[in-house]
Amino acid sequence: MTVAKMRRGQCLCGRVSADIPASKIEVGVCHCDTCRQWCSGPWMAIQSPEATIEGETLEVFRSSAFAERGFCARRGSAIFHRPQDGPELAVSAGLFKPDDFSLSFQICNDRKPAFYSISEETLVMTSRPLAVRWAPKLLVRRLLKIAGLRD
Repeated sequence: MTVAKMRRGQCLCGRVSADIPASKIEVGVCHCDTCRQWCSGPWMAIQSPEATIEGETLEVFRSSAFAERGFCARRGSAIFHRPQDGPELAVSAGLFKPDDFSLSFQICNDRKPAFYSISEETLVMTSRPLAVRWAPKLLVRRLLKIAGLRD
């Protein structure tokens, strides 16, 4: 059995850490209102459902009807975003040394304010197609959970 090489990142004070597979190098950008309020700009993250996140100052809060976010309660570092009823997990790219990262995609681009821009060419998705893609998946998961057919 091959053990995947991991990449470790941490918050500003080092009390919350995240481990993701070293092969995860694609960074996504979210321009939605909530992400921009959360970190005062576009939020950059790495999709890694297999990530391990731990730490004594990790706090989690419900940030919308379907998702929650984690942050370091000591220094405020944004740590992750995940749907409440799913395996997906986006981990803040800023926790890691960006030696080999590449910007891959942007979501909620229609919510991006005019005062900044990203010059890299990436896949871009606006809010509506993103909602169309995710809403059915999240609704089914929620209904299965209510029915007791899923944790």
